[in-house]
Amino acid sequence: MLAILSLTCSVSSYASVLSYSTDVNFSPGLNNSRQNNNQHNNLVVTSARQAVQIAQRRYSGKVLKVQSANVNGHPGYRIKLLTNDGVIFYVSVDATNGAVTRN
Repeated sequence: MLAILSLTCSVSSYASVLSYSTDVNFSPGLNNSRQNNNQHNNLVVTSARQAVQIAQRRYSGKVLKVQSANVNGHPGYRIKLLTNDGVIFYVSVDATNGAVTRN
């Protein structure tokens, strides 16, 4: 019974600590400035999966790799594609406006 009471106290203490940390940004590679957060809140493309869908609508091919990247000074994604003819090429998707460019 003592162990259960002790565990309950620890969990409630942990929960109260978590309630004070609601303003923490856990996004990788981003700093916690208000300006940067506002820029990322207004993104048209919000995930790698969405970027792949946009790229495949424009260019057909098998996706080999997707990574987040800086596209023309904006957050975005770089996607490596393989055509049916065996040609490998890269496509950039700008996350702020959804623009697609072949590199």
